[in-house]
Amino acid sequence: MMPTDRMPKEMTAKNWQHRCCVRVGLMLLWAPLIIVAPGFAQETAPLHDWEEYADSRPFPTSRIEIPQWRLTDGLHVRSAFRDVIADVRPSTVRVRSDGRDTALGGIVGADGWIVTKASRLTGEITCVLADRREIEAQTVGVNRDYDIALLRIDAQRLNALKLAASPAPKIGAWLATVGMKRGPLAVGVLSVEARKIRHRAGVLGVLFDIDTQRPVIMEVFPGTAAWDAGLKADDELFSLNGERIPFRRPFIGRIREFNPGDQIALRVLRGDEVVDVEALLTGPPPGPMSSREDFQNRLGSLLSQRRGGFPKAFQHDTVVKPSDCGGPVVNLDGEVVGFNIARAGRTETYAIPIDVVVGLIEDLKAASPSP
Repeated sequence: MMPTDRMPKEMTAKNWQHRCCVRVGLMLLWAPLIIVAPGFAQETAPLHDWEEYADSRPFPTSRIEIPQWRLTDGLHVRSAFRDVIADVRPSTVRVRSDGRDTALGGIVGADGWIVTKASRLTGEITCVLADRREIEAQTVGVNRDYDIALLRIDAQRLNALKLAASPAPKIGAWLATVGMKRGPLAVGVLSVEARKIRHRAGVLGVLFDIDTQRPVIMEVFPGTAAWDAGLKADDELFSLNGERIPFRRPFIGRIREFNPGDQIALRVLRGDEVVDVEALLTGPPPGPMSSREDFQNRLGSLLSQRRGGFPKAFQHDTVVKPSDCGGPVVNLDGEVVGFNIARAGRTETYAIPIDVVVGLIEDLKAASPSP
């Protein structure tokens, strides 16, 4: 904009440019205050009034960035799913191992049957119900292919899930992970339809002596399954799950057939002594030799140890912690469409389709001992 006839004669073009620069500078100085103000309001507003406050507040930054409460893990989005999960939440349980939260589960029988993730179960297992009762649980069956476990608690007239082989959700369908709270644990969309998930080899954590064909341990790496199991250098692995394997290479190949999270039984020759140990296999530890894919997938949070080798699972982008896997996933109609089985990546969670879970429940019940 150039000076006009109405401007003072001393207002030259140079002076006009100078004043414009000053005004732009002032605007830039005020900009951070404008951007920070909504964040301040979010933090100072009472939590119980925040949703109503967020609806009525005209945020000046709405054109600059998306407010947290508008994201899929924000209060607004999750609260919209409260009615969707209302019928399923009373049938969802928290599974604990030795007093630690390790998984979620779903009640699949009014007389105490519960489905959950198998590889997370260790030690003394208890289930916390929606009414806050904590009851000791027994593992009565496990399907290793799908990492599904069937538990039994001493309780009657429970709120069991209504499970039916409903049509599989399509790509882009909204899904909600049910937890113990009134609102869903998380929401997201289905990103890949059901398919076979590739196997990820389990890791024992030893270095074998290459100067002999026998499976003799030369080194045990700290923090691995072998370390926790008490294996030592010079131990010779004699058998795996009761199977005699006298040579090193076949022994390594056999271990790689198992998944992270699988527990194996080893018979060890330690000098003149025979020792029986159990080891809980892990996945490849993060480190400088990790693949780019593993590095990127671990940026979000911890991943499930067992997150591969499933014959059939669908993938959704919901962010679910490993300790929150094992519970039901519902669609917008409140129907259970699957059970979360693994946090597999930064935005990848796998779930076993409901038709598969129904079949597994029937098989595990049939094979379980009578109460």
